[in-house]
Amino acid sequence: MYDDRITIHDRLEEILESIKLVQEWSRGRTTVNDFLLSSTGVMVFNACVMRLQVIGEHIGRLLRCDEQPLSSYPQIPWNAIYGMRNIISHEYGNIDEDVIVSVLNEDIVPLKSVVEELLKKY
Repeated sequence: MYDDRITIHDRLEEILESIKLVQEWSRGRTTVNDFLLSSTGVMVFNACVMRLQVIGEHIGRLLRCDEQPLSSYPQIPWNAIYGMRNIISHEYGNIDEDVIVSVLNEDIVPLKSVVEELLKKY
């Protein structure tokens, strides 16, 4: 169900919450094996992937906003984040674990910084 009553601020808050959760859950896990060699690690990996899906869903909605809140931050690959959401949602069995771990290790921190900046504006 689509809900246009959710504000830009609400979506940014949801993104930030998801970022904080994946950072907490993935702390100390820097390789695919750190996630996939134990049942607990697999559970953490799956939880992180689902939160990446939430992030991508909200970014997709923000990309379609008339206000275009993301346009001032071209250094973030917004469309790629939304594209990852589509893969997670529709092709879960084809997820590349190395890409997910790379996102968790390299891309979450810059995304978090931009989302925190955006929250000051919205």
